[in-house]
Amino acid sequence: MRYALTNMDVVTPFRHVERGIVLIEDGIIAGIGGPHDFPVPSDIPVYDLEGKILAPGFIDLLVHGGGGYGFADTDPEAVGKVSDYFFANGTTGFCAALYSKPEAEMVADVERIAAFAERTKGKGNVWGIHLEGPFINPELHGAMKKEYLWKANLEGWNQLQAAGRGFIRLMTIAPELDGIADIMRAAARAGVVLSIGHSTATYEEVLFAIDNGVAHVTHMFNAMRPFHHRKPGVVLSALLHNELKIELIADGIHVHPAVMKLIYQVKGSGGIILVTDAIRASGMPEGEYVFMDQKILMKDRRAYLPDGTLAGSTLTMNQAVKTMVQQVDVPLTDAVRMASLNGAKVLGLEHQKGIIAVGKDADLVVFDKDFEVHMTICEGEVRYRR
Repeated sequence: MRYALTNMDVVTPFRHVERGIVLIEDGIIAGIGGPHDFPVPSDIPVYDLEGKILAPGFIDLLVHGGGGYGFADTDPEAVGKVSDYFFANGTTGFCAALYSKPEAEMVADVERIAAFAERTKGKGNVWGIHLEGPFINPELHGAMKKEYLWKANLEGWNQLQAAGRGFIRLMTIAPELDGIADIMRAAARAGVVLSIGHSTATYEEVLFAIDNGVAHVTHMFNAMRPFHHRKPGVVLSALLHNELKIELIADGIHVHPAVMKLIYQVKGSGGIILVTDAIRASGMPEGEYVFMDQKILMKDRRAYLPDGTLAGSTLTMNQAVKTMVQQVDVPLTDAVRMASLNGAKVLGLEHQKGIIAVGKDADLVVFDKDFEVHMTICEGEVRYRR
């Protein structure tokens, strides 16, 4: 299948191409340029995008749900419903996040998501699994039930890894736990990206974790001890060490815009990965929902437990890009890079995803000046059109 997209601003994401043309053939980008760089073949369909913005499809490494459904639901339609919801918001690839549960239930969740990812591989946006736990610190369990956390032992990890059939792509861990070192080494050797989160780790414990495969920090500032000038921990380590890439929930709620500006100045556009941490309440009316087997309240875009603890978000990636541009004063190119290419790099997919260039997969999003999504293309196929 061949077609062309014309008359739009292309964010590659390293530069703008004004009034650009992108040719797509068999799911691959076959040409990109300005209006005078090459002619559009007369025998192919043409989409006139009327001055909108074309960017690489968004890549989200931490998604629990959206549109009224969650990945921990046993409803067989739930994963597909969440997938469709995020296609409608421009996300062409994401990791389905699973939270800590009793062993049998969590293993079943992993098996279900892995089976869906396997069935839709090459044509879907569920690329794998992000295990947010079960090997995290009970002191910073967040919205997760403390009694659902597992003791850190290799047998538990092996059980999850077998259930995931190679689709566990990330795992959030607390490197200060007894027994976690063996898990880190085994997971890192299996190609799983390890991320520090829900952790009280000291600076020295973070350095040990880096040496044992950790390369990522889960939802920066949330579920970790605040910065302390005499007791540095995860926050300082993440800011100081380039080995660690930072996840940022850019909704203006989880992290103040001024703090996001500081992170941007320290880590730069290459060190930040925008994530949503979205739950089933994303895209839904205000009210009560269930998340992590607990009642969640959603009001004014905030999702929280009755005691006020934040419980995920209602964010979508187009909104995260909007926040970075409008509230943090980040250039659009950098904001798009944080929402696409950087996530692809974490997963080792930058050779085919997260950038608009000839030979790359045609995973694309079209949005307007208000950051509203009008079209989402995955592997060259239009998966959403407003």
